[in-house]
Amino acid sequence: MRKLLDRFEMMSISKFGLILLSPTILILLVLVGFPIVYSIYLSFFDLILSSPGKLNFVGLKNYVDILQNPVFLNSLWKTAWFTFSFLFGTTVTGMVIALMLNMRFIGKSVVITILLIPWAIPRVVNALIWKWIYDGNYGVLNAIFVRLGIIDQYKFWFGESPLISITLISVAYAWKMIPFVALLVLAALQTIPRELYEAAKVDGANGWTRFWKVTVPQLKYPLIIILILQTTRAIKVFDLIAVLTRGGPGDRTMVTYYYVYKIAFDYLNVSAGAAAAYVVTAIIVLFALLYYVLLRGGED
Repeated sequence: MRKLLDRFEMMSISKFGLILLSPTILILLVLVGFPIVYSIYLSFFDLILSSPGKLNFVGLKNYVDILQNPVFLNSLWKTAWFTFSFLFGTTVTGMVIALMLNMRFIGKSVVITILLIPWAIPRVVNALIWKWIYDGNYGVLNAIFVRLGIIDQYKFWFGESPLISITLISVAYAWKMIPFVALLVLAALQTIPRELYEAAKVDGANGWTRFWKVTVPQLKYPLIIILILQTTRAIKVFDLIAVLTRGGPGDRTMVTYYYVYKIAFDYLNVSAGAAAAYVVTAIIVLFALLYYVLLRGGED
C-alpha cells in the first residue's frame, strides 16, 4: 500500500512539473517547432516571392536542383576547407592553451580573463576588426608583411586564391572561438584524477606518453562535444562572411550557408532555400554521427 501511495505521489509531482513547464513547451512549439515543420513543407513546393501564385507541389525537385547547382556544389568544398582549417586551428590551439593553463603559475586568473576577451566580443564586431586587419589599403596584416619583407606592396587578400581567402576567414573565426575550446578542455583536464598520471609515471611513461595514454583518452567525450559544436558553427558561418566579403569577389568566398541565405532572401526562392538548408542540416548530422563513431572507439 505504501508503495502505491509513493508511486501516486511521484506521478502527481511529475504532472505538476509538466503543468509548470507547459507554457515554455508551448512557446517552443510555436517559435521553433512550427517554423521547422513549415519550412520542411515549403521545400516540397515552388514558392518564389518574386512571382507569387498558387503553390504547386514539386516533390523532391528542389533537392535535386540544389544538388545539381554548380555554385552550391562549389560552395561545399569551400565550406569543407573552412571547416577543416577552423577545426584544426581551434582544437589544436585550444588544447595547447588548456594544457598550459592547467599548470600552476602566478597570474593564472589574469591570463584566463584576457583569454576570454575574444570570446566576449560580439561576432559582428569581431568580423569588423578582422576586416580592418585584412584591408588592402591600410590593413595591419599588410603593414606587418611589408615591414618583414614577405610582400613588396599592399595587396587585397580576398582577391587571392579561394584557398587563401577561406583560410584567412577561418583564422578570423578561430581567433574568437579558441577561448571556448580552451575553457572546455581545461574543465575536462581538471577532472582527470592525478593518480592516473602518478601511476603512469611510476611505470616509466614520459610526458609525451602520459599525454597520449592518459590525457587524450580522458578527453574523448569532451572532444566529441567540441568537434560537433565547432563543426556546426563552421558549416553555419554567416555573419563573418556577410561582413568580410559577402561571398565575393565573385563567388570566391561563397560558403554554403551564405549561399543558402542568398537563394532565400536575395533570389527570393524560399522553397529552394529551405531545401538547401535541410541539405546542410543533413551534412551536419552526418558529421555528428561520424565523430561519435570515430571517437567512441568501439565501446558498447
